[in-house]
Amino acid sequence: MTKDVYLIRWLREQNFDVSGATSRILKDVQWREDNDIDHILQEDWSDFDREYRVLIEGCDKTGRPVISIPVGDWDLRRAIVAGQSERLKRYFSKLFEEASTLTRKFQENGQNATQGTIIFDMGNFNLIQQGCLRCIPIFFHILAVYEQHYPYFAHKVISVNTPEFALPIYNMFKGILSKHVTEVLHIFGRNKKKWQQFLLEEIDASQLSKNLGGKNLEALDYADLRGVNISRYICAEMDFLRH
Repeated sequence: MTKDVYLIRWLREQNFDVSGATSRILKDVQWREDNDIDHILQEDWSDFDREYRVLIEGCDKTGRPVISIPVGDWDLRRAIVAGQSERLKRYFSKLFEEASTLTRKFQENGQNATQGTIIFDMGNFNLIQQGCLRCIPIFFHILAVYEQHYPYFAHKVISVNTPEFALPIYNMFKGILSKHVTEVLHIFGRNKKKWQQFLLEEIDASQLSKNLGGKNLEALDYADLRGVNISRYICAEMDFLRH
């Protein structure tokens, strides 16, 4: 947390106002202490890791890791009905911490990756499993955790296959989002040609799965990658993990 690459994110978020950035960092440190974030990766998340999958696509054209999240396959309602809403929220904090750790490992391995790209695939999104009334606060929680505790971690956050009914809702709330969130957030509807063109401008087809317009049969389940030495995740050597 004392390295420039970490501190610069808070400065950018506060338009390089040192006092404002200092205040934000102190609040973040308090949040980490209150929620024991430093040990969140040591907790047993095996059940949620399989239920709420996160996929490793590869790297973008500048060497940033690319993560895709099949939100349409997440059954949020099941966890909520089972009384696991708070644990579910904590799980998403864990995912941000895990992704942030991944970029730090990249830097330790000599790779020039200070940010990552996140793709939310909303293809199978439905109002029962992900759009229920009690599910919506979960999405706001995800956005709040990113905005308040991981500013500028993402180079881009891209939502594809977003249901048409959700687009006007996003436009309504866009005005209250912080500057750094609106800078990185890109929302695309069901026009596959349009969002695939955007993705391929940033990411080579060899680093994307076919459902996102790439050449790979499927992406890597991050749950499987957790079982190997994370230092082996190197952009130029992604192919060995696919065989």
